[in-house]
Amino acid sequence: MAFSVSASPMMEALHVTPVQFGFVTTLFNIGYFLAQIPGGLLIQRAGPRRAMAVALLAWSLCTGLTGVAGTVLVLGVVRFAFGVGEAPVFTAGNAFFANWFPKREHGRANAMMNAGAFLGPAVGPVLLVPFIQHFGWRAAFYLCATLGAATTVLWLLSVRDRPQRHHRVNKAEVRLITEGSDEAPAPGPVPWSAFLRQRSFWAIAFAYFGTLWTVQFFIYWLPYYLQKALDVPFGDVGTYTGVAFACITVSVLVAGVVSDWLLRSGRSHYQARNLVAVAGLAVACGGLVMSQTTHDVTTSVVWLSIALGGAGFGQTLAWAIATEIGRSHTFAVGSWMNAWGFVAAAIVPTLAPVIADHFSWSSVIAVNAVVTVFGIIAFLLTDTNKALHGSTEVPARVQTLA
Repeated sequence: MAFSVSASPMMEALHVTPVQFGFVTTLFNIGYFLAQIPGGLLIQRAGPRRAMAVALLAWSLCTGLTGVAGTVLVLGVVRFAFGVGEAPVFTAGNAFFANWFPKREHGRANAMMNAGAFLGPAVGPVLLVPFIQHFGWRAAFYLCATLGAATTVLWLLSVRDRPQRHHRVNKAEVRLITEGSDEAPAPGPVPWSAFLRQRSFWAIAFAYFGTLWTVQFFIYWLPYYLQKALDVPFGDVGTYTGVAFACITVSVLVAGVVSDWLLRSGRSHYQARNLVAVAGLAVACGGLVMSQTTHDVTTSVVWLSIALGGAGFGQTLAWAIATEIGRSHTFAVGSWMNAWGFVAAAIVPTLAPVIADHFSWSSVIAVNAVVTVFGIIAFLLTDTNKALHGSTEVPARVQTLA
């Protein structure tokens, strides 16, 4: 969010056009995409605790270096490295939850991770805009880098990969966490060839592509969109942006609670996960369309906030689905899914200003709505009621790729 709310002053200081700024953001997402599968293998070998620590430390370092950048070339290199460094974060978090929570709580557990991810964008702009006005945009990156380094230390001190390894977890708690779990540790190399032949493996990837397209648009372009399309003064951008992300912070928590409640009530995994995600994306699509039917800034922001909140349903439940169909290879399925999400994230930052320049920002919103429908279809095609073949045990005849 420091990068997003700094867009206008940064572009002015570095003489960067909106398309160049979008391309720099695309470089971040390309780095993120390329590092997904290697990041998953790092998690398999080092465990989520150490993989997350590496990612958080790299994240913090690159945040600080963003504030040092003096040219668009340096900025692009730093942001690419940022994407590579950050890549294992969500997959490591998902693997961590698979180890620490029973299956019936995966929805809420992943919702908490996503709520934390969106609480930052909800609070960050409100605090960062006045900070940038007083101390400049570079100082905002130094501040965030310091907070990231502190988070890395806290993570290493407080977290262990499995409950059995934590001195504050007793045997009764371990039994509670592992009760009813049929997942064993990954039996060996990931059976990529078996996974690639299955519809659900592709469908969850495309579902996340359609979901993250909209979410990433909001993350990277909402503050600038508010200024250029809705004529919101820079001093008010933080408040409006914060409202939108407060909406998704709440929505991901609601999605997790509702989904887990449906599962406990006897609904199938497909009904509890996929159909709830589909309902959220349908709301997102409607909110995007309705935001273009008014010229009132407040009303438009309300509809945009509803759209972002709806996308949050798909964003958080996709991770629960990855856990349930991936089983012992949750880290691999999560990496695959997240990689495709960041294919979308790599396209949006550059494509959005190009469409806006040739047509209008309203056209950008329309494209977002269409891609959301694509995500809905993909969620409907994902069979969450059964694990992927090869996810629990790997037959000797399956060709594998490490």
